Amino acid sequence: MTYSRFILLSIRNFIFHTKPKLRFLSTVRPIYYESVSQHANNVALIDHSSSYTYGQLYSVARKLSRRLVPLCQQQQKSTDDTLDKTSVQLGVLCPNDASFIVAMWASWMVGATVVPLSLQHPPASLAYFLNDAKCRGVIVGDDRGNDLMKTTLENNSQIDIPVVNINKKNLSTKVTPEDINDDLLLSTTIDRSERSNALIIYTSGTSGKPKGCVLTFDAVQAHVDSMVKAWRWTKDDVILHVLPLHHVHGLINALLTPLFIGARIIMLPHFDASKSWEHLVQPGFDKHITVFTAVPTIYSKLIYDYDAKLVSRPQTRDFVREQCSQMIRLMMCGSAALPESIYRRWYEISGHSLLERYGMTECGMALTNPLDGERIPGTVGRPMPGVVVRIVRENAMSPTGYETLVEADSDNTKVEIKNTDEPIEGELLIQSPTLFKEYWRKRNETRATFTVDGSFFKTGDICRYDPEKNVFSIRGRQSMDIIKRAGYKISALDIERILLEHKDILECSVVGIDDSALGQKIVAIIVPKSLNNITNLTIDTIRQYSKQYLPNYSLPDSIIIIDHIPRNAMGKVNKKELARLAV
Repeated sequence: MTYSRFILLSIRNFIFHTKPKLRFLSTVRPIYYESVSQHANNVALIDHSSSYTYGQLYSVARKLSRRLVPLCQQQQKSTDDTLDKTSVQLGVLCPNDASFIVAMWASWMVGATVVPLSLQHPPASLAYFLNDAKCRGVIVGDDRGNDLMKTTLENNSQIDIPVVNINKKNLSTKVTPEDINDDLLLSTTIDRSERSNALIIYTSGTSGKPKGCVLTFDAVQAHVDSMVKAWRWTKDDVILHVLPLHHVHGLINALLTPLFIGARIIMLPHFDASKSWEHLVQPGFDKHITVFTAVPTIYSKLIYDYDAKLVSRPQTRDFVREQCSQMIRLMMCGSAALPESIYRRWYEISGHSLLERYGMTECGMALTNPLDGERIPGTVGRPMPGVVVRIVRENAMSPTGYETLVEADSDNTKVEIKNTDEPIEGELLIQSPTLFKEYWRKRNETRATFTVDGSFFKTGDICRYDPEKNVFSIRGRQSMDIIKRAGYKISALDIERILLEHKDILECSVVGIDDSALGQKIVAIIVPKSLNNITNLTIDTIRQYSKQYLPNYSLPDSIIIIDHIPRNAMGKVNKKELARLAV
């Protein structure tokens, strides 16, 4: 034992006291390395059941990783030439608590790529994600996950993978800093590079089924570094986490960033307006909330709860505003456009001008209003650190396929259009170290989403630059087939495919209609097979039917019955015209 410890200490001294050029170039320090090594005894997470230090989370993750090793050693059999036979993907189906962090870290420790899954997804969706990602196993964190996976496996014979359970009793493990340091040394020698895959996050596209967006470790790290710099995260921050963990906003912005810097996370199992208010103004902990980030729908619900329960008492109003304005340093909003009515009302309640920013799964956070200085409602500020954006229009003669109208980074803006003070509008392109690597096993789709020379990502969003205010704003999507509802990016085509399977539906088209609370609401325009038989085509029956195949946030909010869907001379549906019928 003494000899082994001597060897470990000698190796550690070699690594940390030699010149950088002698470092092991085939390895990469895990994203959790600094926080665990420097803040092992600090509280990392407080969830619905307990609090956990960085050391506890790490120790339990290491124990779980040993159970995952056999899954990674299995030989992958596939004739698919788009699949790297050495790659290992593991699904993580855990609730919003410590189990998710443990599962994610443990997967990375054994060299696996994490595929975040949601307990909101129906079995059919889970089966698709697991099969498409070629997952070798699924890690579950509670009984709900177990039951959901049991149903998924029973109903989908093509999937036969093991389910690994996290033992919550082990989360109380005591561990010494010395043990953590020795163990950290071993965990950093996995043969992985910065370009290795860290995450596959499924996101809806404008056509076909959901695509797996592959993020490498260097993209995730660049994403985190950019947010730490732009929003000045420190280890003294405390964030209230109320977001889903299978999307970038909840996973990278609100979880990996504070974990990286050594901050503290207070995580609710799901968003609850009353409980959120309790944490925002009456923490009951030794540290107050300093950072909060959410989607417009959550702010809308918080406002509703405030107006229903708190606004009638003047002393309470003053207390809420004082606590929020003096104790919380940053409140952000993203994942969907923020209505100005919510922006203004939230300022009245909390004293905070919400920091609105813009990002996508494929590119991370790209634009942000300033941490200091004026935040203009309806805008998304300027590029994040390290990001270059362009506003363009198509030009087949250009090497990129586009003509650049405006190019900007966080400090400078170059306007190519001469002698104009008018706002400039066009498609938004992004170049950034945070860009995704590829759509999982979809080479053509990956190529199509970049410019011809591969240098810029095409967002599909229309962006406007205001030369007078020197800020950018998002005007909407080029495609009507992506709906942004309650912070989720939803494919209208996915919903249409499900509805067209209904026995009483002949045709349908799904559009997004602007809504002050949701951002957009989902409206299904339906042509029945018989206008004399529409008793089964009510919003309630359609939602109940769709629940079998779609998550709750993708269910139609309303339906319209018509006798035919208008089409142009080419037989195509003009959704912009169709959307006017739903207003």
